[in-house]
Amino acid sequence: MERYSFGKKAVAVVLHQLFFISMIMGFFTMDFFARNENMQYTAVYGGICLVCLIGSFLLLAYLTKASGRVSETGTEISLWGIDRVYGEVLTVLFGIAIWLIFRTVFRANVENFSLAGLLLVAGTVGYVLDTIFLLYYLSIVRRIKKGILFTQTGCYHLMIWIRKLLHVKQDVFFSTEEAMELQKLIQAVEEIADGDTEICLNVNEFHGQNLALAEAINRIGEGMKAAIASNTKSERMKADLITNVSHDLKTPLTSIVNYVDLLKREELENERAKSYIKIIEEKAWRLKQLTEDLVEASKISSGNIKLDMQKIDFVELLYQTGGEFDERFEARGLTIVTKLPNEPVFILADGRQLYRAIENLYTNAAKYALENTRVYVELVKEEELAVFTIKNVAKAPLEMVYEEGGNELAERFVRGESSRTTEGSGLGLSIARDLSVLMGAAFEVQAEAELFIVRIAFKMA
Repeated sequence: MERYSFGKKAVAVVLHQLFFISMIMGFFTMDFFARNENMQYTAVYGGICLVCLIGSFLLLAYLTKASGRVSETGTEISLWGIDRVYGEVLTVLFGIAIWLIFRTVFRANVENFSLAGLLLVAGTVGYVLDTIFLLYYLSIVRRIKKGILFTQTGCYHLMIWIRKLLHVKQDVFFSTEEAMELQKLIQAVEEIADGDTEICLNVNEFHGQNLALAEAINRIGEGMKAAIASNTKSERMKADLITNVSHDLKTPLTSIVNYVDLLKREELENERAKSYIKIIEEKAWRLKQLTEDLVEASKISSGNIKLDMQKIDFVELLYQTGGEFDERFEARGLTIVTKLPNEPVFILADGRQLYRAIENLYTNAAKYALENTRVYVELVKEEELAVFTIKNVAKAPLEMVYEEGGNELAERFVRGESSRTTEGSGLGLSIARDLSVLMGAAFEVQAEAELFIVRIAFKMA
């Protein structure tokens, strides 16, 4: 969700004031030349006034849209301190200020001013007038967007006070309070939809059907909170189960690997027995790698991993990782094409975990890339981000249809090919993604036919 920055709004306000001041100064200048019977510049300054008028209207339209909004697509409205002032008080103050300004201008004898003095007065008047107008107008805009244009008035609060004093039924006063209650209910539902399960409405502020709705919304929030807690507990139990089983498997696996190593040292003459030992060794190592990946994935998902965040040269780490995979890529006829900056690119990350994530991506390419093709590795700087990209052509078509463009491939035990005959465990990308996100990076996977792309974006340190 793209947020409205304070800088954008401030620039719009300053430009609006410049256009408005220029328009006022243009009018005064036209009047000055008209009084001195010099009409040759009238058309020029008239054109300037027209351009400034159009520019000020366009900027006012932008400020009307942006005022109060936290984001360009969201509906959240942020109020200023001036918006808490009663509407009648604000209108009276605005009227008095405008009256004082025009009274001062009309009392001034502009005929005695030189052009420079006249422009100084016009600029000052234009700036003060536009500032007061924007403060008043944008406050009204924010009140309308928030739905408090009437409720934030002295008349409304006086009516509520009288109703409470006389114990009059709610619907006597145009059901305005009911509308305000409904707005609170809608806002609460939107917050729950956005994932805020801590929402709790004060039921004493509601009446009639709105009271029943408020109680129901509170029950929905409590139910969602309980469901999330139950789901979290279930996920933790699954993670603990995976961790415990993996640890229990590691001990016999280590023994199998050790005994296979002992058998290899025996002088066996039976070639078939040697081939059996080789198969056992390969499967044992594969199973050992799978258990280690399971333990690692379990640690990450359960939060049992500590990060040592440091300033790291991303370029140097990529050169080091690529060098370690040269032989493995050459064995499958893969050519790695590297495009890295000539200068260091520093990011804040855990060096060990970052290496593990990048290593998993290189391993994924080494396993699943089509033989005798290229693997493209790139690191570019995009504003404040260091974006790492690795691309390769898959050796088998990516058979699944991905609604999110391939991001499902980063889920646990998901593979691009459904045969499951390859040596992978389906955990490499998941671990790489979880580690990257844990270090504050954005992780994205794209699958387009046979083309496989992974991007990781870190903030530069």
